[in-house]
Amino acid sequence: MAFEALAKPVIDALMKALERAKDAHLKDNARKAIAEAISELIRIHPNVGKAEARIAIAKAAGILDQDLFTAERMLKKVKRAARKSAQPRKRKQPAARRVPKRARRKRGGRI
Repeated sequence: MAFEALAKPVIDALMKALERAKDAHLKDNARKAIAEAISELIRIHPNVGKAEARIAIAKAAGILDQDLFTAERMLKKVKRAARKSAQPRKRKQPAARRVPKRARRKRGGRI
């Protein structure tokens, strides 16, 4: 019993240290995921699904910093731009050709 009383605080301290190390590692990985998401969104043809997954990883890790908000804003803008480019564009009707007045008279002729 005396051994358990002495070992318990040491084991608890080690468990807490291990939890903190896990959290620090998880947060480090989440920050890397945010950086990868931002670099993906900067590309000419970004992979939106990949960026969304990276942002979700950071949210799950509990990261709430400026980089996460920047990545979310960039994702919204990229999605909006993709929607705009996916819509079919309306073609303008070509301007009606004006026939010079002289040519009109010659064509019409009097009968």
